[in-house]
Amino acid sequence: MILAGCATDPFAQFETVTPTITPAQLADLQKRARTPDELGIQAQITERSASFGGVNQIEAHESVTVPLAVVPTDNPRVAGGRYRMPVVLATVNGQKNVRVLLDSGSNRNLFGYTLAHNLDISIIAGLKPLTGHGIGGSVENYAALIPTMQIGSMELRKQLTLIGPDAQALSFTRGFWGNTQVMILGVNALRGLSYLCIDNLHGTATFGARDAYLPDPSSTFVTTAPLRWEGDLPFVDITVDRRFTYLCILDTGGDYGMLVPKWKAAELGYWKPGKGEVGTSHGVGGTSLTASYLIREAKLGGATFEKIPARSDLTGPQVAGGNLLLGNVILRRYRVTFDFKHSVVWLER
Repeated sequence: MILAGCATDPFAQFETVTPTITPAQLADLQKRARTPDELGIQAQITERSASFGGVNQIEAHESVTVPLAVVPTDNPRVAGGRYRMPVVLATVNGQKNVRVLLDSGSNRNLFGYTLAHNLDISIIAGLKPLTGHGIGGSVENYAALIPTMQIGSMELRKQLTLIGPDAQALSFTRGFWGNTQVMILGVNALRGLSYLCIDNLHGTATFGARDAYLPDPSSTFVTTAPLRWEGDLPFVDITVDRRFTYLCILDTGGDYGMLVPKWKAAELGYWKPGKGEVGTSHGVGGTSLTASYLIREAKLGGATFEKIPARSDLTGPQVAGGNLLLGNVILRRYRVTFDFKHSVVWLER
């Protein structure tokens, strides 16, 4: 959902550079495009929509635990301090050691053009580009298929994905690995499993095949909250400053504390036009002007967070339809488990 800025907003005309696939890159994608039949899937394509069969297959006979990639952080001694982003290594289309970001804030798998080209990922012929919305604006992406992908002994076959501009993927990791790209794996793609546990405290990710999730017996704090999926994104209820309860997306791929739509920030008293600290943030759609502040308190299940670094985008479309997002700056302090079987999220320390 895209909302226009208010006429009184002094930043309403702020222009950003939207990343795009270059004509040469598009020509290369179209040259290597393959039909659904050639890719071994079924498709029903109309002028307005496309649906697929025989895709997003997962084969996992046992639970798989793999290490998270260690990335720099300013404070490695805090819980989850060494594991700033939930990134694991995978074999994608036969190529080993591809960095994969476990991103619950993305409802699609995503490659930048260069990584997709290097892995020989083909777009699906006959489809129009899809518009993705994110921080900074909107981007056109092209639907594609990952033939095979392996994480430990777990195999994912014929995974639908998107291919977009390199800058879209690089915005997640440029501060960690320079221009080395990652594949973005939307957590919704794993919902055929029993659970996904991102253990920021010990630096592992566990993909639960069939067994029900059980909390770590050494945890001194355990809480759960109901989890529901809307638009293939994981939502919870979060209460801010003990006054307002909002729908909130859990975003393991977002390197921030909390994103708050500007009208909700105004409702909470943290922002109003022309007041407060203003900066910029970078996302999949380019650059946005933002207001930054600290939220006094937020509560999720039995977990209470204090002095949360938060920001509101003042230009461009509001992310995720105007819902709050809780990012990895907070989530990496916990062992976070998406319990698909019981529709709850676990937080442990």
